[in-house]
Amino acid sequence: MQHFHLQRNNTALKTALNSLTGQLSSGEVSDKVKASGGDTTRFNAIDNRLKVLDSFSQSIKETQQTLSTTQVLLDNFDSKRDAMTGSLLLVIPDSSDFQIEEASRAARNSFDGLVSTLNTRLGDESLFSGTAVSQAALTSPAVMLADIVTQIGGSTDFNVITATVDTWFDDPAGGFLTLGYQGDLGEKPERHLDNDTRIKLGVRADDAGIKAVLKGAVLAVVGQELLGLDKRTQAALLFEGGLQLQSAADDLAQVKGRIGHFEGEVERIAISQSSEISALSMARNLITQADPFEVATELKAVQLQLETHYAMTARLSRLSLVEYLR
Repeated sequence: MQHFHLQRNNTALKTALNSLTGQLSSGEVSDKVKASGGDTTRFNAIDNRLKVLDSFSQSIKETQQTLSTTQVLLDNFDSKRDAMTGSLLLVIPDSSDFQIEEASRAARNSFDGLVSTLNTRLGDESLFSGTAVSQAALTSPAVMLADIVTQIGGSTDFNVITATVDTWFDDPAGGFLTLGYQGDLGEKPERHLDNDTRIKLGVRADDAGIKAVLKGAVLAVVGQELLGLDKRTQAALLFEGGLQLQSAADDLAQVKGRIGHFEGEVERIAISQSSEISALSMARNLITQADPFEVATELKAVQLQLETHYAMTARLSRLSLVEYLR
């Protein structure tokens, strides 16, 4: 019987020791019910809200990264548009063959760069293809140009060429939406940032502002893909492409402005939630925070009891051995 009492006391002391050690390392009391005065309703509400905010916090970080990357890419896209505009508007009907060839070559490189920018991925997800995140937003420049050349049908007339390019980009049944753009045409993806706040993310490559830039670039590039085109028509296409790229600046600025607005909205929510997390964490700490001096004092007392217990156990074991040897 005495051995049973000693064993039970040993278990109780070890349990108390582990509990106090845990409180000292975590800074929190182990008995939340006792700390809450027997009513855990407020503590549970705080704890649950903190968990919800933690999940929203992760969504906000991902959204901020997506928006930030999208804005950087749009700035890059706009820089390419601006540089291309400047070089194309220098082309005039009397430009030399060399100037036209150089402008055409530079335009093609810029067009390839524009498409590459829109096909950028963040992690495993395409940024400009809507909900079709596994798809590249656009097919290759070569495929788009080949289809446009086919639609032009061998014409060398400036008006026919520009009208065909307009139709290819602007007609809902035209080549851009049936071949060029490979993303989703439905609703843009949403991010849930709080109980009542959802943001429709991003910009797609079929956005009017982006499409206007691509159309201007194609007008500048398509001339070198057409056989039998005279120098003046090719120069006119290069210049017209520059004009359209210039006029696309306002539309693209609106696209960038939308992303900027979303960035500001997400930042506002992030600051609001950060403040709420701080306030709730303070309230939670008032309930659960352990007094380190009090815990250390109790821990020392339990350690002393445990040492006394072991000394007594050892003494009783020796006495039992003497009795046995008699």
